[in-house]
Amino acid sequence: MKGRGFAKPKDGFEKILLATLRGPVVFESLLADTIHFCSEDWKLINAQGPETAELPEGQWFSCIAAVPDLLQRSRAAIRLHGIPSLHLLGYELEARSLLDVCKPVITTLRQRLHDYDPSNQPAELRNHLHAHYLRSLALALGTGIILNCVLGGLEGTWDDWLCEESSLWSQEIVLLALRAAQYQPLGAMALGLCLRFAWMGAASAEAREGIVALLAEYDEACLGGPTDVHECIDLTRMLKRFTLQDS
Repeated sequence: MKGRGFAKPKDGFEKILLATLRGPVVFESLLADTIHFCSEDWKLINAQGPETAELPEGQWFSCIAAVPDLLQRSRAAIRLHGIPSLHLLGYELEARSLLDVCKPVITTLRQRLHDYDPSNQPAELRNHLHAHYLRSLALALGTGIILNCVLGGLEGTWDDWLCEESSLWSQEIVLLALRAAQYQPLGAMALGLCLRFAWMGAASAEAREGIVALLAEYDEACLGGPTDVHECIDLTRMLKRFTLQDS
């Protein structure tokens, strides 16, 4: 599809295929260098699924889906101009704009979870909805932490408010992971990824140690094996990736 220069899905099947795959593609591109798209490709991928654009899930996803291209362009600029640089100002503004979209979504998802009343739902949907609300909020919080990391990396410094905000979001993800553990493995698998983002936002070594311990429990339950001894190294590498220290 990419090779033929698709401007939009050719039929309903391709539309569903793209909408289904864009999540894994975005997160894989965030965590590894195995996917290489140009800016126009990312715009097309992000445009798939307009039916969810007005939902809070669609709104936070539009934020996270913009990060791979932002990182790619920012790294190129850093290699040319270094940090800090006025040449990075546009990228900083872009990251702040994404945060401005993400923060109200976090508030909406937090309130939705708070207001959830299982007695108002069909019995067969209660657990599914609760698990979905928990992981949606955790993913939005993780997106906020990632954007703060990118912004801090572009600025070449960590403002106090960035650290405090990320720390609070990190703590909230941990609490959500504890609540979502009842839905392991499938209903809570996304929380394992969110815990990795929470580690990046944690304010202390003690908090990070607690997150790694909880992450090991999640990996045991959801992936069939404990977190290996290199997990902290991988998490450190991921933090450097999002703070653009790998540029």
